[in-house]
Amino acid sequence: MASKEKTDTVSPLTTGRSQLIAWHGWRLNVPDAWNPVKVDGDRDQGVLLLADMFQAKLGLRWRRMKRGDPVQWANRSLEAEVGKLAAAEAVDYPMPEGSDWRVSKLYIDKEPPGRDIWVGWSQKSGRVLEIVHHAKTRDPVLADQVLPSVSDTQSTDPQAWSIYDFSAITSAEWSLKWFRLNAGDLTLAFANQRRSIRLRQVGPASLALSRMELDDWIGQLDKAYRKIYREAQNLSDVTLQLPTRALKGRSGVFRRKRRLFWAFRFANEVRTLGFHDPVRNRLLMAQGDDEPAMREMIATMGWASREVEK
Repeated sequence: MASKEKTDTVSPLTTGRSQLIAWHGWRLNVPDAWNPVKVDGDRDQGVLLLADMFQAKLGLRWRRMKRGDPVQWANRSLEAEVGKLAAAEAVDYPMPEGSDWRVSKLYIDKEPPGRDIWVGWSQKSGRVLEIVHHAKTRDPVLADQVLPSVSDTQSTDPQAWSIYDFSAITSAEWSLKWFRLNAGDLTLAFANQRRSIRLRQVGPASLALSRMELDDWIGQLDKAYRKIYREAQNLSDVTLQLPTRALKGRSGVFRRKRRLFWAFRFANEVRTLGFHDPVRNRLLMAQGDDEPAMREMIATMGWASREVEK
């Protein structure tokens, strides 16, 4: 393991709150001040860039390896980033036992400002991951705090999602199709063959409900859906049971317009569930054609904040 240099710099994770980032099977702990500024790709290949108020702090880049030697890939990747001579200084970094990292190599820039780089290959998913930490001063946050928390998830296991203030858990059958990450209004859309579910979180709820009633929030449809479905009628009261409390909400059904009976790729009905979580001060909503799965997903929303608070 790389030797730890004595420094007066204290890790942000030590002095402040941390947050969980979970995306396409990857999961790691980062300082609360680091937020995603670029999110791109899918499970097989993608990029996630985190930054604070002043500069980029951490970059993740991954792809699935279909052939080749992971060790050779790690060496080539380091050489491409820092040069051949500097890459020779990289050391094997011991990841937590049972994490199934066959390759784990860490390069620490001795003369900051610079970049600390870790590359690894996970046997769980057959993907390679590269993490770049942009260090302004000698900061051990990557080796001491971030890397011990990095984990991978097999595609056949439930998938955890956590980005900004949004978090949820989906079963392995549901894959992420698109997302919309607006300030205070976050949506992730999932698909399972011909079925689809959209999870949406709006906050703070106190401000959202001062603008519109809950019925109006759950009655909103995207432009594509407005052409296919009629507005919901006869909204009803519903309850969602959580482990520690019950949430009250409303439910509505959007039925496909009769003149579009031929549009078989769209479900006959789309149900919307909306709940007010006063503890987290958030509106939690789900829209789709699989109500049992919608209830399971929406019950997991907020899992990351609960885990950080433990």
